Formats: sequence, C-alpha cells, structure tokens
Amino acid sequence: MIKALKYFWKEQPIALSALVLALCVLIFFGVRFVFGFVYFHDPAHRNEALQPWMTPKYVGMSYRLPPEIIRQVMQLEAFEGRRVKLSDVVERMDITLPELEARVRAAKSALQQEKGRPGHQKQKPAQSPEPASEPSRVPNGAEQTEKKDGAT
Repeated sequence: MIKALKYFWKEQPIALSALVLALCVLIFFGVRFVFGFVYFHDPAHRNEALQPWMTPKYVGMSYRLPPEIIRQVMQLEAFEGRRVKLSDVVERMDITLPELEARVRAAKSALQQEKGRPGHQKQKPAQSPEPASEPSRVPNGAEQTEKKDGAT
C-alpha cells in the first residue's frame, strides 16, 4: 500500500492531492451529517424551550418546521444574509423569548393540523370496477357470455 502511494505521489502528485482533499471533505461532511442526524433524532432535543443562543435554523430543526414557516414566524426578512440568534430576533420584533416560543409552538400545531386534514394527504385514485365477462341476461331468460371478439 505504501509502495503504491509513493508511486502515485511520484507520478501523479496533483491527482493524489486532489484525492486526499476530496476524502477529507467527504469525511468532514459525513461526520457532520451523522452527528446532526443523531442529535436531532434524540427526543431530548425536540421542541426544546427557546434560548437566546439558538439560531432560527436550530429552532426549525428542533421543532421540525420548514424554513418558510420559521422565516414567517420570526420575521427574518430584515436579517437576510446574516446569521442571527434568537436574542437578535426578539429584540427586533420587540417581544420576549416566551412570546416567540408561543408563536413557534402555534405554528407547529397549525402545521400538524394542516397535515392531519383529509384533503392534504395523498389519496389513491378511485378505480372504477371493470366487469369481467359476466353472463348477460337475455329477455327470454337464457344466459349468454360475452366473447372478446364480439361474436355471441
């Protein structure tokens, strides 16, 4: 293995450097994804009480709310392009942190109710029953079966 790396380093140093860099980036984002996945699937980190250090993205992930709803509830248009904390949001909105938490919880329950409505869920298309070639009644009481070629 070491011989092969020495050979590749001697013959293709740029390609080997690119490969090593790509592997480092892959490992970094893979570990970050796994930690985030495990962290937010822990029930202790769901619907947490809001703290001033939290970001809107953290709140959205904790409450499982889409970014559009978080932007609407927290009025984030003024902060476009900046990373903000909830302390900045409540200061700009001129409300307290518990009031913001009540708004977030109300948005969460409204989203759950909307998802729970029958019209919101995907429904299977109604299938019309196709009659199989059943015997048809003839006025004199005799029965005939319909044939596919049209002959009776």
